[in-house]
Formats: sequence, C-alpha cells, structure tokens
Amino acid sequence: MIAYNGQHTIHNMGGQLYWRNNEGGMEGINNGFALFSSENLQATSQKTRFSVRLGLKGIQNYRVNGETLKVNENQFLVMNKGTEYDIQAEDGQETTMLAFCFNESFLSDFVTTSSHGHGQLLDHFEHYLDEENGMEFPLHTMLVDDHVQAMVQQVVNAKMMLNPEEVDDYQLFNSVLEMVVKNCKGTLHSFQGQDIVKQSTKLELYKRLSIARDYIQAHFTEDLNLSELSRVACLSPYHFHRAFKSTFKITPKKLVTHLRIERAKWLLINRKYSVQMICQEVGFRDVSSFTRLFASYVGSTPSVYRSIIKNELRETA
Repeated sequence: MIAYNGQHTIHNMGGQLYWRNNEGGMEGINNGFALFSSENLQATSQKTRFSVRLGLKGIQNYRVNGETLKVNENQFLVMNKGTEYDIQAEDGQETTMLAFCFNESFLSDFVTTSSHGHGQLLDHFEHYLDEENGMEFPLHTMLVDDHVQAMVQQVVNAKMMLNPEEVDDYQLFNSVLEMVVKNCKGTLHSFQGQDIVKQSTKLELYKRLSIARDYIQAHFTEDLNLSELSRVACLSPYHFHRAFKSTFKITPKKLVTHLRIERAKWLLINRKYSVQMICQEVGFRDVSSFTRLFASYVGSTPSVYRSIIKNELRETA
C-alpha cells in the first residue's frame, strides 16, 4: 500500500501488508491490515500476498491479466498469493479501502482447522484449497451481502473505536476468512433450483457467471448483447441468461441499465457535462429514451435530479 501513488490518509494500520526482499520478491511475516483513504490512487506492477480488498467509498479498478475488476461498496475482491496487478481509482475519485494480507502459515492453519473442525466450514471446498498456497480462489469479485457488511462494520468499529488491548486481532483475521468462505458457500445456494448435483459443477458455473458479471462491470458503457456475454461465460445464451438471473437476482440487461444509471447519477453530480454528453458517456444513443429510463429508475429527470442534489449539498455545506 505504501508503494501506491497519490495522497493517502491512513486511518488505521497494523501488522505487515507486504515488503520486498533482496531478490525482489514479495514477502510478509505477520498478518497485516490497512484502513485508508486515497486521492488519485494509482499504481502499476504490484504484487500481493493472499489478500482481501473491500471498498468503503469510491471505485478501485484492479487490472489483472488484462481484465478489469472493480471493488466498491457492493463487491469485494480476494487476491491469491503472487497475483500481479495495476490499480487506479475510477475518474480519480477519492476512495477508501479496507485491505487484509495474510501470513501463509495462518492460512494453512485456518484451512486445516476448518476442514476438520466441528463446523466443517470448508466442506466440499476442495476446489478452493491449494497444497502450496493454502487457499486459491478464482479471480473474480464477490458480492457484498448482509453478512459481509456486518463483518466490515465489526472490523471498522474494533479498529477505530476500541483500544488495541481490547481487540483480538487473531479473531478478526479469522473472521475475515470465514466471511469469504461463507460468502462463496451462500452464493452456491442459488443453484439449488437449477438441477445441478455436483459441487464442482456449481463452482465452475459460479466462476463463469462471475467472470461475465465482472465483464459487464468493466464494459457496461459499450454496446453489450446476450451473445457476447454468453461467449465470455462459455455458456449458451439461454443457459447463461437463466443461470445469471437465478444467481444474481437480476438479468444481464437490467444490470447494464442499473450500472449506466448509477454512472449517470455520479456524472450529474461531479461533472458539468450536459445531459446529452452524459447520455453518450454512459452508453445510451437517444437522449429522450435515456431521460425516460432515468426518470423511471430515479423518480426525476436527469436535470431535475442534478438540481435537487446540488441544492441538498448547498444546504448541508
């Protein structure tokens, strides 16, 4: 994190995130965490230990293997040991991140204990276990559900409001890993009604759908269609559409529209672009259609929405 460019405000930090050894490799001795805000966040050619990245404000764009993965308040990212990446805040906006990096022996102990413990936390998760790295997750973002939000709030409260002697760091890091695994297991329940029996098949389908969802997140301003998205997921269009809706509770087309509207809202507040320019910026071709759709989602036209929000900001200033 220290290697990232930009201006950083460190709200809290402990342990070790990572450090570079004499041979240029990335190593770390202890578990480490950082809660920090950044302006103009960017960095290239970074390398991480096993880590969990959560966004509390703004959007962080991670570039990994030629793909863009977005971390924000609605989705987080698990990065495996040795993952190389570039990172940049979207539109240069201020971002706040909560990041955890894990000691390899801690991971190994977690896997061993959880696999044979009373709770059987990792039952049927052999596809996420790796003999060398302890845990190995497919590279895609995960959705922030109520359980994840509660865990994040717990960590923030513990680190920001309690004295160090009142906080059990070991338990906090353990809770983060449990959160990741439970999040994955919870998502797999979406496949219960899809006539899928084998756990390995569920995991593979979830991986493909998540890759397509990340693709939508990175390209929603472009002219996406079902055929293209199903090819990204390596599924037939019918299978992809049905499984995507069942898993994420939204159709691909509606997700694209939702992302475009949210982007338009941000531009209306943070840029002096005309409605016509914003319409084109977010991927719509016709201003009148964009205006009607925006109003159906938000409850007011783009121009009225901009005026309302700016008046509210002036009143609270």
